[in-house]
Amino acid sequence: MSPRSVRLLVVDDDTVDRIAILRALRSGRVDAEIREADSVDSALAVLYEQQIDCVLLDYYLPGGDGLAVIEAARNAKLTAPFIMLTGQGDESLAVDLMKRGAADYVPKNLLTPERLVQSLRHVLRLSEAERREEEARRALARHANQLAQLTEATLRIHRSLSLNELIQRTTDEARALLDAGVAASRLAARGVEQRPLTGVSLSEEYAAREDRDGIREVAFGLIERRSTSVRLTGDEIASDPTCADVLSRSPAELHPRSLLAAPLRGRDGQCIGSIQLLDRRDGPFVESDEVLLTQLAQSASVALENARLYNEAQAATRARDDLLAIVSHDLRNPLNTIAITASLLRSDLLLRKDGDDDDAVQLVDRMDRGIQSMTRLIEDLLDASRIEAGRLVVSPRVERGGTLVREALDAAASLAEAKGCRVTQGPLDAGLEVLADRDRVLQVFSNLLGNALKFTPRGGVVSVSLRRVADSARFSVADTGPGIPPEHQPHLFDRYWKASQESRTGAGLGLYIARGIVEAHHGTMAVESAPGQGTTIHFSLPLAS
Repeated sequence: MSPRSVRLLVVDDDTVDRIAILRALRSGRVDAEIREADSVDSALAVLYEQQIDCVLLDYYLPGGDGLAVIEAARNAKLTAPFIMLTGQGDESLAVDLMKRGAADYVPKNLLTPERLVQSLRHVLRLSEAERREEEARRALARHANQLAQLTEATLRIHRSLSLNELIQRTTDEARALLDAGVAASRLAARGVEQRPLTGVSLSEEYAAREDRDGIREVAFGLIERRSTSVRLTGDEIASDPTCADVLSRSPAELHPRSLLAAPLRGRDGQCIGSIQLLDRRDGPFVESDEVLLTQLAQSASVALENARLYNEAQAATRARDDLLAIVSHDLRNPLNTIAITASLLRSDLLLRKDGDDDDAVQLVDRMDRGIQSMTRLIEDLLDASRIEAGRLVVSPRVERGGTLVREALDAAASLAEAKGCRVTQGPLDAGLEVLADRDRVLQVFSNLLGNALKFTPRGGVVSVSLRRVADSARFSVADTGPGIPPEHQPHLFDRYWKASQESRTGAGLGLYIARGIVEAHHGTMAVESAPGQGTTIHFSLPLAS
């Protein structure tokens, strides 16, 4: 037999038989704690009261039989195995009992120490194997359930972009996932966050404890200096110098029994915080718990980093909007004042009709052109901001495409003349009607024609055409300029992009804004160009019908 002492129950109403069984156990040197019973009721009373490793059970008993004992034990979820003790000629009964739950049988007329020890060894080994199998089955079921919970927890964690909500949700999910008494998380200060964020989750038992703040301090203090997951028993926690001061302020019976912690990591692999758990309800944390918490921490780290990046982007957007508010108000208002003053000054100079003031009028005109240029730049910056934020508003109505083309050509005529170029009307399906915000579409034409004239050499031609393509009206602005290299074309509509970074003309927003306006109309914009063969930019607008 195993050197481990086993707990046996001998059930037999015959005193002589019980003595024989006990003598056989002693002769076989079975190290056992033995209880005795002589009826169904007394046997069940022992089974209900004490953990028994094996029952040596006679079939014929006062108040019933051995089968009644087996069935009552199984109904009570008791797992002790039964060895049936049968009389001579009861072998068929014993076999039937084994089918009903008995583990083995020994005929009383063959009850020798060797036979009894052999049966006990066999039954106990079988019972231990079944116990381990059941533990493995329960562990597997628990792990499968935890994996399912982990998936659901991960989805819930990723639903929020608020750092405060994320760190608290991560803490709550970690405690629930591993059934811990305490969960505490810390996210270090980083980026726009100038203070660490913390989350604490307590079971009902711990929420009622007066030392809950101390418990949280234990968890944080222990993991601060670590960068890997850690799993500690109560003794290991007590021996850690980091916890000594906190533990000294709590009664010994309230000290943590076990700890599990995992680091939160940023995209660069650096530790950005941690999740810690204390006191799992069903015993110490095990290796599979550590793996599970590490997986949760990895997923939470991604969510937290995404939220942090989102917050930084939001902060940058707010800073940009604040700057644009200054530009649109604090800069445009003084420009309006200067423009009004320049207009009054020009009127005053013209009223004098003094030839000596011609130079002064030209200076005022130059000032006015500068004001107009700055005003256009301010409007471009505001439009670019609206497009980026998705707040560019257009009010489409039915417009004749041919009318829009002619208005655009008329507006560009003076600039073309100054450049020594011509703007002409190409093939035109003048009857097409489109859904368009007239002022915004004319702004698109102004940007496209202005850009084409800028790069078209003196004597060149810029033409505008219109035709129907499927359910859209396609406008085309073509020039006879030098063309655009293929490597530049993918960047043509990017914000602030200019082919020559040394150029000081414009902010590189014209084509970006033009595309934003077209897309706000649910249209598209494209470019066709080759070096030395000019450039054509197409944009489409939805037809009115």
